[in-house]
This record gives sequence, structure tokens and C-alpha cells, in this order.
Amino acid sequence: MQCTNSAFTLRPYQEETLAAIEAAENRGVRRQLVNLPTGTGKTVVFAELIRRRPGRALVLAHRDELIGQAAAKLTRSAPGLSVGVVKAERDEVGAEVVVASVQTLAQRHRLERLGTNFTTVVVDEAHHSAAAGYLRILGHVHAGEPGGPLLVGVTATPDRGDGRGLESVFEEIVFQRSLPEMVAAGFLCDLRAIQIRTRADLASLHVSHGDFSEGEAGEALMRGRAPELVAEAYVKHAADRRALVFTPTVALAHAMTAALSTAGVPAEALDASTPTQERRATLERLHAGETTAVANCGVLIEGYDEPAIDCVVIARPTRARSLYVQMIGRGTRRHPGKADCLVLDVTGATSRHDLVTLAGLAGLDPEQVTSQGVTEAPTTHRPAVAEEGTWAADLVAQEVSLFRRRPMAWVRAGNRYVLTLGAGFVALEPRADGWAVVQHRRDQPSILVAQGLSLEWAQGTGEDLARSLGATVLADRSAHWRMRPASEKQLACLRLPLSANVTAGEASDLIAARVARRAS
Repeated sequence: MQCTNSAFTLRPYQEETLAAIEAAENRGVRRQLVNLPTGTGKTVVFAELIRRRPGRALVLAHRDELIGQAAAKLTRSAPGLSVGVVKAERDEVGAEVVVASVQTLAQRHRLERLGTNFTTVVVDEAHHSAAAGYLRILGHVHAGEPGGPLLVGVTATPDRGDGRGLESVFEEIVFQRSLPEMVAAGFLCDLRAIQIRTRADLASLHVSHGDFSEGEAGEALMRGRAPELVAEAYVKHAADRRALVFTPTVALAHAMTAALSTAGVPAEALDASTPTQERRATLERLHAGETTAVANCGVLIEGYDEPAIDCVVIARPTRARSLYVQMIGRGTRRHPGKADCLVLDVTGATSRHDLVTLAGLAGLDPEQVTSQGVTEAPTTHRPAVAEEGTWAADLVAQEVSLFRRRPMAWVRAGNRYVLTLGAGFVALEPRADGWAVVQHRRDQPSILVAQGLSLEWAQGTGEDLARSLGATVLADRSAHWRMRPASEKQLACLRLPLSANVTAGEASDLIAARVARRAS
């Protein structure tokens, strides 16, 4: 295939991923697994892999949203590439790249029409690949076998919730980056955590297929007044945020919506029975900010990308680290003006050491969170205490950064976002085909860095440019210089009196916005 030009500017770790895949193939590793957190561009990685490799490619995904995302990224990565879809009534098996629904392709009569002449097979959300449908397809095309196509799986969670390993499918994790690593590096937004303690007796929950019984968990949380306590905590700690609420049952999702609505929060619920058009309309309202919270049961765990989500409510107790990471991953994507994502962890009145929480994910004992913040250097915090005869949602974690990432100071200027670089600025500009990243240089022509990107990807590209130019001190929102009083020169530029109560950082943002508007 080996198309020449890609529309994407890859981040350093993405280039490292591709180099690791090539090196592993040269060592004879034919069944490879790549582990990157949600929001770090796994689809871009495998789209670029396919663009660079010769021959035809097959991409397997299990959700409609993932199929659409993969096809779009592949088309954008190599505009001259023939990309076909196999799903329901679509059967474009002759394309150079076939993006296929596992549920459709696993059917014998559909699989027979596919053929086997592929050189690359990619499995998206590869933690599902030990299931029978995947194995049937991989066997049919001889993926990873001697003389067969290279098999590459990509996933944010290389462990399955049901305890079944992926060793039978993949030989080696050839490249891996953790969630804390990517947050600390600035590629994902920071995370903060608050635990909401309910009266639910989670200690009595039975385990089925490796995780808590969903029905029992839903009933326990209903008895423990979880909907009311979540609504109370949301209004208190996250009223200005857009939230996803994850629940184990449909009944609890709708109860959460009712409690939030009663508390004055514009909220809706989704479940597997929600018609497709209604689901899309709900998510459009969430995107527009008309709805600020959407409770769901098993619908938005994978394949849903809304970078503006900055609150995730985990009202779905789980033993599975993979499921937990997928849920909080809905809130880790970067977005201009989004400083962090707040995780509201719903727990029970009794502790379980196998209950996954953000504290445990960060490497702290969940019991420690009761008296200390979920940070690298936690500060003691006394939880709220309910009066006798009542029950309160206890704040058992400091509202502080979990990974201490320092976001860059993006400023909105009209319909653009700008980031100062000292001798100029980088702007994210909306265009017909998506967002463009443009470097504006003082007294020099501007440079188009990239175009046709999502806003999230454009932001990452702009920040990578700032890092490469050594401008991170200027762009760092928490830099000490931003706290100082504005200089006389800044105040004069803004036509403000010397007595104006403006910091250097605030003045810099105002000047950047003004310059950007003039440059538009």
C-alpha cells in the first residue's frame, strides 16, 4: 500500500510505537499487542501503520462507533486509499483496507466472501479478541501465522474482565504506556477524585464471570440511596461540569437521571434499548451543553469520544481494572479550557479489597483514601461526618490533582484558541474539514502545521509545537511568572491604569487574544 503522505503529525510516542512494531516483526514476532490509554490516538497509530505497510489490510472492531472512527481516520491518513466497510448490509470486501464488524464478519457466509489476501490485520479494542467470533475470523485469514498477515492488537486495557488472558492470541506487548505516564507528560488531562460513600452493602455481592453481579450491585446501590447521594455530590462538586454516569443496571441509570433532574441538573439516560436516533440526539445535546449529565448502562464504555467530558461518575462497582480504566477514559481526553477530569467514585458502607477505585489505580491502598487525599503526596483530610440517624455522602479525597500535570494556558479568541509562544503564538482555527493548527510568527509569514484534525488532536499538535520550540514555561498555566503583577508594558498595551489589579498571566492572555483577533 505504502501511500506517501499522511494528514497526521505523529506524536513522539506514536512514532516510537510504529518503530517498536517494526522491530518486533523483524525479531519474528507475528502476533503483537500495543497498549496505549484511551485518548492517546490508537486509531491514528494503526491508520499510519496500514498506510506505511504494503498490501491489503483488515481492521476488526465490535462497535459501530469504532468502525466509523477507524474508516474516517484511515481515509484522512491516506486520502488515495480505498477503504471499505463490512457491516450489516454493507459488504465492501474488495477494498484495499476493509474495516469490519466482528459480529457481521463472524457469520460463515460473510466470512467466506472476505478472502484471505491480507498483509496486515489490526484488532481494535483487542482485549475482546479471545472471544469466539474474533478467533474464527483470525483463523480464517491466518493472522499471525507463518506466511500469514502481521497481527497487531491495540487496546487501553490488555487484561480481560472475565479473567481470560490474551496469551493465546498475542505473543508480546511490543509497546506500552500507562495512564499516569501519559497524564504526567501532558497528553491526557489530569484526574482528581472524590469518593461518595453510600449505605450499599457491597461486601455481600456475588461474583459472576469475574465481576460483581450487575443485578445485585444495582439493587444494593438503590437501597443505599446512591442516586440521591450522587445528585447531591454532583451539585456540590461538579455543577459546572459535563458528566457521564456509569451504572450496572438500566433501572439505576434511570434512577440516577431522575435524582439529578430533581436536583435541577439537565440529565438524560441511555441504555441498549435506546433507539439509535434518540441516542445520537441525546449525545448531541450533551455535546452542545444543553444536557450536562448522561447516565448509561453499558452503552458509552467504549467508542464514545467527547473531549469536553470533565466529570465521570463511577456508580458501577467493578473488580475489573480493564472496565474501570475504560470508564474513566471517557474523561481523560484533552480539550481547550479543560483543566482536569473529576472522578466521583461511588463506594459502599463496607469495604472490599477487590473493588477498583481511582485510588487503587494510582497505587494507593483504597483504605488509605478514607483519611488521605488521592495524590502522590496526600494531605490528611477529615471526611464529612453524618449526624446520628442520617447518612451523608462523605468527601474522602482531596480535590487536588492526582498526577500533578500542569496544563498549558490556552485562550479563546473569537472562534479560535491561541497559545502564546513568546515571539508569536499557535492558533487552533476551525475550517470546513476540521481544525487547523497555525503557527503565527512575529513579523514573518504564518505556517500551517496541520489541518483537518479534531479539536482534541489539534490541541495536542499545538502543545507538541510549543514543547519543540522550548516555550513550555511561557505556556504553563501554573508558571510562577503568571502570578506576578502585570508589567507596566503589559498594562500600557492593554490601556489599563498602573493601579489595575491584573496578574502578568491574565495580561498575557488578554494580549494574546487581542493579537490573535487582529491576525484573523
